[in-house]
Amino acid sequence: MAVHQLACALHRQGCEVHVLYSKEPGEKLAPEVPYQIHWTRRFNVATVNLDIFSFAWSLNRLMRRERFDVVHGNAEESFFASWLCRKFNAIAFFTSHAPYVPPTGILRGMLHPISFLKQVNPYLLRSAASRAKKIITFSQFSRDRVLAGLGNRWQDRIEVISAGIDPSWFAIERQPSERPALVFWGRMEEEKGIPELLQALQIVGKKIPNVLLTLVGEGNRLEEFKQKVRKLGLIPKVVMPGWRSMEYIQGLAATARLGVFPSRIESFGLSVAEAMGAGLPVIATHAGALPEIMQDGVTGTLVSPQDAEALAEAILNALQDAEKSRLMAEKGRETARQNFSWDKTAQHLIVLYQKELQVAKNS
Repeated sequence: MAVHQLACALHRQGCEVHVLYSKEPGEKLAPEVPYQIHWTRRFNVATVNLDIFSFAWSLNRLMRRERFDVVHGNAEESFFASWLCRKFNAIAFFTSHAPYVPPTGILRGMLHPISFLKQVNPYLLRSAASRAKKIITFSQFSRDRVLAGLGNRWQDRIEVISAGIDPSWFAIERQPSERPALVFWGRMEEEKGIPELLQALQIVGKKIPNVLLTLVGEGNRLEEFKQKVRKLGLIPKVVMPGWRSMEYIQGLAATARLGVFPSRIESFGLSVAEAMGAGLPVIATHAGALPEIMQDGVTGTLVSPQDAEALAEAILNALQDAEKSRLMAEKGRETARQNFSWDKTAQHLIVLYQKELQVAKNS
C-alpha cells in the first residue's frame, strides 16, 4: 500500500512513474492507477526470497526500454537493482522498513550457516541497501537500525522522511458506538502484540462484559491467535474477519471507541498514523518508532510493550474517560494532518533525486 500511495504522490508531482509488482501465475489483477504497472512472477519460498531473480530479469528488460533516471527499491527484491543502475546509468535509492539489519554481509554470514539459513532475506536486504546511493527510512528508529547493521560510515547516505497516509482517513466522520468497541488492524504476528492484547481484553472483559474487539488482518499466526481466543474464553468478545478493504477498516475506525496497537516493534506505525488521521483515540506502546509519531498523554496513550496489565489499565481508563480520549484524538488528528502527507514525502524525495542526478552529471 505504501508503494502505491507514494507512486500516486510522485505522479501528482509530475513524475513519470513505473512500479514493478509480483503476482502468482494466473492471478488476475488489473487495478486502475495513475502510474504504469509492470508484473513479474512471485515465488513462494519460505527460507529465501527468490523474487530477487524475477524482479531482476523484469527490471533489466524494463530499463533497457525505458531508460529511467532513478530506481527506488524497498525490499530484498531489489537485490540486483544497483548493478542494473550502473549498467543503464541510473541512480539507485532504497527504502528500509526492516526492524533488523544484519551486522555483516552475506559472505561473513555464511560462516554461521545455521543462523544464516534462518534469515537469508535480511542479508539480501542489507546488501541491497548498502549498494544504494541513498537509503530512505520513515523514522529515526529505522535509521538507527540501518546504522546498527551497516555501520556509522553510512550515516551520510541515510535520509529520514516520514511516510504518509491516504487523505481519505482525514475525511472520516466519527460516530462512536454505545458499545465499548475496540479495533486493531495489521498483520497477525506476535510482533504486533496480539498475545498481550488478548490477555488485556480478558482483564477488561471482567469489568466491562460487553467489550468487543475486532482484529482485522492476516498473517502466519492467525490460526494460533484464533485458538488463543477460544482458550481464553473470548469468543463472544472477539471478531476476526481476516483482511478487509481500506473502506471496511475506515468504517470500523468511524464507530469504534478505541484503536489499540500494542506492537513490540515498529519501524513506522502506519496503522497508528491512520487511526490518528481518522480522529480515533489510540493506545499504542513505547516501541520502535511509535513514540516519534504519537506523544503520550497528548495525542494518544503509550504503554510499555508486552505488558498486558498496563495495556488493560490504559483501555479501561480510556473507556471510562471518553472526553479526555476525544480531546487527545482531536490533537492526534491535527498532528496527522501536519505530518503524514504522501505529497510532502514525494516532494522531499524529488529534491533528493534531483540532487543525486546533478552530482552524477557533474562527476
